[in-house]
Amino acid sequence: MAPLPLTAVIWDFDGTLVDTRQRNFSVVRRLMADVTGRPADDIPALTTLAHYSMVNRQYVNWRDLYRHEFGFSETETDRVGMLWSEYQLSDDTPAAPFDGIPDVLDALGAVPHGIVSQNAKDQIERALEQAALAEHFGFVIGYDGVPLDRQKPAPDGLVACIESLTDMAEGRVLYVGDHETDVRCAQNAHDVLAARGVPVTVQSVAASFVDPDECASWKTTPDFVARVPGDLVAIAQSDGRRRHAD
Repeated sequence: MAPLPLTAVIWDFDGTLVDTRQRNFSVVRRLMADVTGRPADDIPALTTLAHYSMVNRQYVNWRDLYRHEFGFSETETDRVGMLWSEYQLSDDTPAAPFDGIPDVLDALGAVPHGIVSQNAKDQIERALEQAALAEHFGFVIGYDGVPLDRQKPAPDGLVACIESLTDMAEGRVLYVGDHETDVRCAQNAHDVLAARGVPVTVQSVAASFVDPDECASWKTTPDFVARVPGDLVAIAQSDGRRRHAD
């Protein structure tokens, strides 16, 4: 049986393409201080970047974080979430691509690339322009392109990206992300397409660029693990039939 052709590579943004940890921490501190009227240092999750990063990764997505860590209701979460783009666009904290990302995009330039993220589309596109990477991506969807109750791990954004980048013919799509939620999103997208009779295999790649061993503790196992960006080239060029983490 012939290997499935690779038809697209789709990326998460934060922590995958670009190291946005410091920028996102700066944004969320300003946002929460303004919304709650409390100094950011008085909010336990926001005392240090390391602590915020640890807390953030305990939740499925930003909505869970806002509800459980900051105590917002569903309605308040919707309202505060809609402010994120405005606060991000006014923040100039540097956020560079991970070392090796441009080389990977060049090496895999024969297939289309897209982004499915829970960041704001405007901010993603601004960052891509600043990093001279925008030309590589044919489709970008942020949290503001998906209903608030259908954020990842719901597959809506990922399925829309696959539909936009491919002709939905038989093949495989890689979804690269740094969070267990991205792995679940890839699995959910695969299941949705299979239920529709679409012959597209969606495989997940854990982008473990910050902590190479982090995904070992995930309950949902990725199909592949990239510990440095360059690993993605070999994964993309593989036969695609290995469905477990390296």
